[in-house]
Amino acid sequence: MYKRQRLEDVFASFDRTPLAAASIAQVHAATLLTGEEVVVKVQRPSVAGLVRKDLRVMAWLAPFLVGRIPIASLANPPALVELFAETIVEELDFRMEAANMIDVAAMLHELGNHGYVVPRPHPTLVTRRVLVMQKLQGFNFDDVVGMQNAGIDTEEVVRTAMVALMEGAMVYGVFHGDLHGGNLFVLADGRTALLDFGIVGRLSGDRRLAFLRMMLGATTNDVKGQMAAMRDLGALPADTDLDAVIKDLRLDQPTVDPTTLTGEELVAEVQRVVKALLGYGAKLPKELMLYVKNMVFLDGAMARLAPDLDLLGEIGKISLMFAERHGERLGRELGIDHTAVAINMDGVKASFGVDTDTDQLTYRELQARRELIQKRMRDHVAR
Repeated sequence: MYKRQRLEDVFASFDRTPLAAASIAQVHAATLLTGEEVVVKVQRPSVAGLVRKDLRVMAWLAPFLVGRIPIASLANPPALVELFAETIVEELDFRMEAANMIDVAAMLHELGNHGYVVPRPHPTLVTRRVLVMQKLQGFNFDDVVGMQNAGIDTEEVVRTAMVALMEGAMVYGVFHGDLHGGNLFVLADGRTALLDFGIVGRLSGDRRLAFLRMMLGATTNDVKGQMAAMRDLGALPADTDLDAVIKDLRLDQPTVDPTTLTGEELVAEVQRVVKALLGYGAKLPKELMLYVKNMVFLDGAMARLAPDLDLLGEIGKISLMFAERHGERLGRELGIDHTAVAINMDGVKASFGVDTDTDQLTYRELQARRELIQKRMRDHVAR
């Protein structure tokens, strides 16, 4: 086994200065005796024991937060602790990470997604605490100037990321669970390298189908279908009166452009919605936490890499792509006629809070709207 071998028995060279270091592990560059350049991920000593202690504290604290701070229940602290416990088990066993790498690479291959690259784990040099993998090099994910100077289409980088995340979750129920700038870089040919597979999101069985129905409802403006899917995902109690939720949240009312509201009206609206959600026992399902976190990252990435991307146009293109590639299969799984499904752009525009006559909405414009809303709310609260 690798863990019983000396460095010189495996590597022609090994750089003891880490390329990167984090709380659980650090990464070193090395060269195998065969001449192949690799990256070696090494777990820090004693980290497993420290993590177990932290988990015990978190498990005790989570119910306390829900009881003492009601709004904390929306974030679902107990499920956060459970999710952390599950993912940290994978992160502490590099054999599981190697298996995740193989699973995601196989999924991307089956999807025909050639825009992402997963480094190959070395088949005989993986143990619980050491992972040797293929070395990949490229641009940091926030090096916009460098990528553009190299002729890389940064809008396509973002587009590929959005499609891969949604395809993985909706079609296979598998997706990288920890997207951030340190886990991604862009190769010279424009493909994106995915790193660090200690956390992988998985939606299995009925959960994946509920997630699929939720996403379908969002693009077809089926509000009750979305609410039913969210209930089935665990965001609402099983006995929830969906019609009452829709009425109380005013989801059956015409959309109001939030930029037309005063700071006082915006704060009051947020308070009303939060109060209603708390009253129904709403919470963020564990299965969606990783997906939402990834979407937040991609939102920030879009600000840097594709600020002038037309969001409405992209949603239309991606929906059409999904229908062409996966419509028949997903329709069969949901028991619906996929040819009768049509995207409702008015509903999509409503989700952004813009008028139905809006033809284009770039990320830059969306961000300006957000900043205006946030400023009005801050100014009102500061009075």
